[in-house]
Amino acid sequence: MTRTTIDFGIDLGTTNSAIAMLSGVGAEVVKNNLGSDTTPSAVMIDRRGRLQVGMNAKQRSEEDPDNTCIEFKLRMGSTGKPEAFAASGRTMTPEEMSAEVLRSLRHDVVQRDGEEIGAAVITVPAAFDLGACDATRRAAELAGLPYAPLLQEPTAAASAYGFQTDTDNAFWLVYDIGGGTFDAAVINVRDGEFTVVNHHGDNNLGGKLLDWAIVEKLLIPAVDREFRVDDLRRGNPEQRRNIARLKSVAEAAKIAVSRADEAAITAEIVDASGDTQDFMYDLTRAEVERLIEPLIVRSVNLSRKALEESRLGPGDIEKVLLVGGPTLMPYLRERLADPREGLGISLDHGQDPLTVVARGAAIFAGAQRLDTAAAGPPPPPPSGEYAVELEYRPVGPDIEPFVGGRVTGADTTGCAIQFVNPGTRPPWRSGLIPLAADGTFTATLWAEKGRANTFEIELTNATGDRRPVTPGTLTYTVGIVETQPPLTHSIGIGLADNEVEWLFKKGTPLPARRRTRLSTTVTVSRGSGEGMIRIPVVEGEHHRADRNRRIGRLEVDAAQVTRDVPEGSEVEMTITVDESRIVVARAYVPILDEEFEHVLNLRTESVPDAGALARDAADEKARLAAVRRRVDEFGDARAAAVLDRIDAERTVADLDADVDAAAVDPNAAAAAASRLLDLRAAVDEAEDELEWPELVQQARDTIPMLHEIARERGRPADRPVLEAAVDAIQEAITAHDAGLLRQRVEEAYMIAARVLDESGDLPHIVFERLRTLQPEMRDRDEAGRLIATGRRAAQSGDLDTLREVNAALNEMLPTPQSPLGMISTVRRGR
Repeated sequence: MTRTTIDFGIDLGTTNSAIAMLSGVGAEVVKNNLGSDTTPSAVMIDRRGRLQVGMNAKQRSEEDPDNTCIEFKLRMGSTGKPEAFAASGRTMTPEEMSAEVLRSLRHDVVQRDGEEIGAAVITVPAAFDLGACDATRRAAELAGLPYAPLLQEPTAAASAYGFQTDTDNAFWLVYDIGGGTFDAAVINVRDGEFTVVNHHGDNNLGGKLLDWAIVEKLLIPAVDREFRVDDLRRGNPEQRRNIARLKSVAEAAKIAVSRADEAAITAEIVDASGDTQDFMYDLTRAEVERLIEPLIVRSVNLSRKALEESRLGPGDIEKVLLVGGPTLMPYLRERLADPREGLGISLDHGQDPLTVVARGAAIFAGAQRLDTAAAGPPPPPPSGEYAVELEYRPVGPDIEPFVGGRVTGADTTGCAIQFVNPGTRPPWRSGLIPLAADGTFTATLWAEKGRANTFEIELTNATGDRRPVTPGTLTYTVGIVETQPPLTHSIGIGLADNEVEWLFKKGTPLPARRRTRLSTTVTVSRGSGEGMIRIPVVEGEHHRADRNRRIGRLEVDAAQVTRDVPEGSEVEMTITVDESRIVVARAYVPILDEEFEHVLNLRTESVPDAGALARDAADEKARLAAVRRRVDEFGDARAAAVLDRIDAERTVADLDADVDAAAVDPNAAAAAASRLLDLRAAVDEAEDELEWPELVQQARDTIPMLHEIARERGRPADRPVLEAAVDAIQEAITAHDAGLLRQRVEEAYMIAARVLDESGDLPHIVFERLRTLQPEMRDRDEAGRLIATGRRAAQSGDLDTLREVNAALNEMLPTPQSPLGMISTVRRGR
């Protein structure tokens, strides 16, 4: 059949994947050759080089971990070592393995319907970074899906839950916890459309963490008690097979205790002597509930944060939409519904949480028209016949949708077009609509809710005779649709002082475009091939560049330039982000009058080295211990609350486990790097809380200084700038944001220094401050002579000489001071 819309949606999951097809006003999951709705995201290559995907590969991962790979989605976009399949000698990247899963799902459609599809909507976690989105796009191309828009998983879930809803002016919360990722998204439904208001998520929070907790906290200790097994842990490469077996049975038992109080575990374990032992363990629901508690705490904290930033409380949310296999656990549902320790919001579990994302993606796909790149241009009509080019939305909230178009082919003089909806009783007709001289027309249709409305297109010539036209039908469905998708993380460039220049802020509607001017920090030498324009790109929300996820670089290589580019040369960057969060960047270098295409390299960030992770983790834990001591000493409640959150989420314990396993498991290395960023940001937050009272006092001392400068020393044009700096400080105090307040105070001092310098007061202020520091200077006699010279220069108004004296005196100090630290002396009484 010839499709005009994409119609197929794919949930490319960490643990399992699924494909669904639009069917009327719903979506139907396409079963695989085993009759299952889902296909395990697992790949195996045997010693003959034969590749298998799905259940066979998943089952073999227990016995043959050296030749199978699972959970590779978590490394999408990284540039670490490819996965090695030992028996065959082959290697594959996460993108290549994901492509095999996508190819398998495409084959399921062929097997069932005989249809080769070249387009599908593919879902990604909202928490995915730009590199992971770009890697998913590449995987789709490798799988034979050159046209594959990416859709955020919470948006897909909202499409499935709300497509035919009558709800209006309501807020929903999507709680999406899968095998390896978590997303919490606030959705606003209004006037037949929904908008993602806010999002928070974690790419390393999901059911697999519970699997590993069962293995490490329960099964490994039980094995050690019963048998002699040397160093049984994830980080020991000699124990990969034993660990893989325990991981597999842990996952199965976890699912079983969702429906029963207890599940029997049996596994074959190879002991220290090489003998196979039968290991048995009875896993109870209570044990699983205890182990999942930190995961629930973190997911609830992220959900609450998404609500708080949206200025919404539980009473403002109509319902929570449950998505992902772990939401089948009764305990998780009970905890979420608890108003004290959970969210206290009504839960909606009316959809199958395992397939809702795929079905939502298919519903979304039904609203996406196939462009000529995907479907190819329509063939010209045979001589004497007609074709119609249509412009309309295949899905929308209106029961009276608008359609426009143009009839081409034979002579259209005197022709008219009519649309008929035969599904209504009686059939609705638009009436004859005369074509304009160029064959164009516009029409308003009538559609019914609850079904796909297929309109017949009738064309009549000047004599009123019916003439065949291609296509002969148009399909429109009344349903809820998404408005512009938002950017889920801010995107910026890292600067030399560890600051960030933000290009796009979180929540920016997509598509988006930004142009910015930067300067080169090195000389790019054409002749020698030395030097490169290289600017780091980060994704996150932290004002310190190194606290965000570094996702790539903006690059222009020396080999690309036609002549030397001196240090400090201007570079104009133009960056666009489309609805799929695919980024394209161009660089224009004015000194060359050249533009360089595709200068964003998202393949630069590798999975961290296990040794470096261990060292960094030790440093952060030492910093955390120092903060604990300060909290114990000063008793700051806000800082203590941050430490309680770190403990409740088991951030350190998870980090230690992932660091230990990082040398063997690249997924653990990626998780450790992510958790390390979380710990750094949390410790920063606790330190900021401890420094808050002192910081507020400093800020409040700054405000009178700014007022005095504005009143007595600034020009009229300076006063609005200084008053704006005061307002900015007050806003940061109200927001209780230590990082922001520190930044606002620093900016205020810089403004004050500029105003005082332009007024001629700054050199005098700096000189008076340095004069008092003479006892600390290395050469007091020389300092005395300079101070005498400075006095004469100050009295005569010789500012140039006074600045020279100040610079020389400052160099004599053990630690030279910044003028910004000296301008507080402008306040009276000092």
